[in-house]
Amino acid sequence: MRIKKLKENMEQKADAALITAQENVTYYSRFSGDSSQLLITDAGKFLFTDFRYAEQAEGQTDFTVVVTKNGLRNQTIFEYAKKQKASRIGIDLADVLYNDYKNYLEFTDEGDIIDLSPMISLQRSIKDADEIEVIAKGAVHNDKLFEHMCAFLKPGISETDIMAEIIYYMNRRGADSSFAPIAASGENSSLPHAKPTGRKIKKGDFVTMDYGCKFGSYCSDFTRTVAIYDIDNDKQKVYDIVKCAGDKALAALKPGMTAKSVDAVARDYITDMGYGEAFGHGLGHGVGLQIHEAPSLNNMGETILEPGMVVTIEPGIYLKGEYGVRIEDLCVITDSGCDNLTSAPRDLIII
Repeated sequence: MRIKKLKENMEQKADAALITAQENVTYYSRFSGDSSQLLITDAGKFLFTDFRYAEQAEGQTDFTVVVTKNGLRNQTIFEYAKKQKASRIGIDLADVLYNDYKNYLEFTDEGDIIDLSPMISLQRSIKDADEIEVIAKGAVHNDKLFEHMCAFLKPGISETDIMAEIIYYMNRRGADSSFAPIAASGENSSLPHAKPTGRKIKKGDFVTMDYGCKFGSYCSDFTRTVAIYDIDNDKQKVYDIVKCAGDKALAALKPGMTAKSVDAVARDYITDMGYGEAFGHGLGHGVGLQIHEAPSLNNMGETILEPGMVVTIEPGIYLKGEYGVRIEDLCVITDSGCDNLTSAPRDLIII
């Protein structure tokens, strides 16, 4: 079905598709290895790899597996394209290195290369039932992991301890990590993408944990900010503003909206409450084979949201040198609204 859709999208534009990005290779062939490319024509489906992945590829995909040496890979691909009478080649150029592109020009004319990246990005942004099921599995494990971490946290534990515990929990349950987990405490929580340090959490801290369990090559995403023992009124106020902004965006999220209009729901509220300058990133992003993919929910996003898109809603406020708060949920857009795949409490938890 995915390949059929790809062919329909590139009809009259290209005779064949050369798929190079690892995530796109997985998307169309279900092969989970790397260092491989696909050639898809009207008459055939070919996966080009080397000896290391040949057996794996044969077991995971119904493509014809062609084993090549890397130095001859592009030459072999274009020889196959020629045999298939494909002259106009569509390529996912967004992930092609410049030197690889120059090498392609040794085998074809630049005018015969068509960029498939936009249409592939849009196709991948709308998940099918199988994709949603495995992403939802990651979301369920995120919730369980959060419950575990709430019992694990206590004063004296370092940010790197928190990160290590998150990864250990995931791996023990058969999950990979969608990205390097974020564990940020105290003043470090004002950094949206803080790297865990040896700082030890203490009473009165906010602790932000951002992670995602990955199953079957599909990512998930999750963030919660918790408090240690107690917090002052200013911190509670900021937390409540972030939560309310997220609540408003979750209630508004539905098909037919533009990405920027969803972003505006949360951003306008945070701005009205006096913290607009402290919310410097987009409201959310698509999640799938990559942790960040289309659509981007930000103040410039023109994408029209459609059923099947899986997106994060993650407003935040970051006060430089003091603290930060981010609350992130993972949602799938439905015909009439959205389903929140995240069930962990959104109210502030004080540990």
